[in-house]
Amino acid sequence: MIKTRRIVLVSALALLSVCFGSAIQLQAADKPATPRAVIENVVREALAILRDTKLSAADKREKVQQIAYDNLNFEVMSKLSLGRYYKTLTGAQQSQYAEAFKQHVTNTYRHTTDHYTDEDVKITADRKEADDDWTVLTEIVGTKDNKPGQEIAKVDYRLRGKDNQWKVIDLTIDGVSMVQNFRSQFQEIMASGGIDKLLQLLREKNAANEK
Repeated sequence: MIKTRRIVLVSALALLSVCFGSAIQLQAADKPATPRAVIENVVREALAILRDTKLSAADKREKVQQIAYDNLNFEVMSKLSLGRYYKTLTGAQQSQYAEAFKQHVTNTYRHTTDHYTDEDVKITADRKEADDDWTVLTEIVGTKDNKPGQEIAKVDYRLRGKDNQWKVIDLTIDGVSMVQNFRSQFQEIMASGGIDKLLQLLREKNAANEK
């Protein structure tokens, strides 16, 4: 069975902090938007929506799913999650896998919004990575009656610029990379059952989550 490690309350903030709000375009070449500024802006928008008492839980879940489609680079994430096996797939298999993967990721996290209890996000640092990627480091901290000021988790976002937009290609919660976690599971399945087995498991999991 396909599992996702640490599907906990902070997962909502981890995903929403990069998903809510419209995709932020890079500015003119003489004054490019920094990845840190991108995360700062979408964190503000994410928290505003999570704290909006006028929105129902269902409304928030739907916003997570749709905006995730718009702001995560699922193409890169799906390739990284499958690793060396991706190049062995036919074009049709790549398309089927990419769609099943996208649905799996968004379905996995859409319901975590139900458990948000006024946590806050602090950006602590940022650094340049290989391939011109950028990582923005944040902390999830408690507020009010929920462990005020206490660190709940560390969440790092890896972004990649393409087509005048920064999009997230991975997030790491307390040292656990979502992409690496998927890769370890997917490669084990590929080694024993191939792409047909992986697609079957993803579709079964997606169908269950839809219910």
